[in-house]
Amino acid sequence: MSDILQKIVRDLRPLVEERKRSVPLDEKDFPVVPGFRANFPGVIAELKKASPSKGLIRPDFRPAELAVELEEAGAAALSVLTEPNYFQGSLDYLKSVRKQVKIPLLRKEFIFDPYQILEARYAGASAVLLIAALLEQKELVRLGEYARKLGLDVLGEAHNAEEIARLLDSPATLIGVNARNLRTFATDLSLVERLIGTIPQERCPVAESAITSGADMRRLRAAGACGFLIGETLMRAASPGAKLRELLA
Repeated sequence: MSDILQKIVRDLRPLVEERKRSVPLDEKDFPVVPGFRANFPGVIAELKKASPSKGLIRPDFRPAELAVELEEAGAAALSVLTEPNYFQGSLDYLKSVRKQVKIPLLRKEFIFDPYQILEARYAGASAVLLIAALLEQKELVRLGEYARKLGLDVLGEAHNAEEIARLLDSPATLIGVNARNLRTFATDLSLVERLIGTIPQERCPVAESAITSGADMRRLRAAGACGFLIGETLMRAASPGAKLRELLA
């Protein structure tokens, strides 16, 4: 596990344990949500206020308003950052967005506990992210199976060929390749381009990070991408909706 993942999980774990004590949840009376995997090919537009590598990305961050704008611009789904310490996210953002849009939502979180998946289901998510670099294989499988049991799709995230192989041997319904190196924070779209074609189309290969133009999307689509997770490019734009339309054109 990279240093940044260790730090994020170390600081997140006490918050999750506190929520488990203060907000007990059971497996019933879930809200009805749209299916995630069926909405692709398309763009997963990410609602992200900040990141460890770039700091504050969008000072005027109004997730519910941005969600409506991006839905109207043609997003297939939205990714909502909920990690509070390094991304300035919140589960409340996910809840507020769910009230405003009809398209599926991904809870973008560093998930290591089944309770986080249960939270996501109650908050209105249609899918959760599981990061291969964060989890041992048995945990990857266990958490993926639990998410599927609750009716959630799973976007498994890989950074190399070995992690893709592990995700192919897991319940992940979509498999993403992240262009960002977790140790250096550098991005490499050519890595995504090389690896994306090794993922079967039925697992909906998703290109993640460093997508800044329609040309990038065409290049990755030609390599086999079924979905595109785009965050910073949209969040830095004066009008994220206009930027998404530009990318889709």
